[in-house]
Amino acid sequence: MEFRGFVRNRKFLCICQRDKQYYTFLKSLQPEILRLATELFERIKDFESENWAFDMYIPRTRRRAHLIDMNPFAPRTDPILFHWHEILEITGDQTIMRLVKEEDRGIGGMEFSAQRMPVEIIQASQGKGVVEFAAEWEEMLREGVTHDEISSEEE
Repeated sequence: MEFRGFVRNRKFLCICQRDKQYYTFLKSLQPEILRLATELFERIKDFESENWAFDMYIPRTRRRAHLIDMNPFAPRTDPILFHWHEILEITGDQTIMRLVKEEDRGIGGMEFSAQRMPVEIIQASQGKGVVEFAAEWEEMLREGVTHDEISSEEE
């Protein structure tokens, strides 16, 4: 089971499923998941940034949660089952947990979307060899950086 947690001012604000599928068994495991997530947060809370998001994995044994990844506390990090305005309104007095509800079953993401490539990579790679694709991808990245620099200069 994978989950994403959000931390602001070193407070564990909220956590949600990373997978947008409904699982009947998760509701009964909610207190245990929250406990394991909080224990993981306590081990990593002194991370050098005060604001961040983290992905974690809880194996079937449920002995402990494992850190998968750290992400920026920023709109470019997918809030999954939350909206960013909700996360920003949470005070941090109590960690909020959100799971996919039964009535929301079937409207989430595609089952294996985590293994999919961004559309830009797919488009750039069509009909090209590895070396040709790598060169085009580098050019796309350079253009993106240049576009970002121009945009920030205009503001």
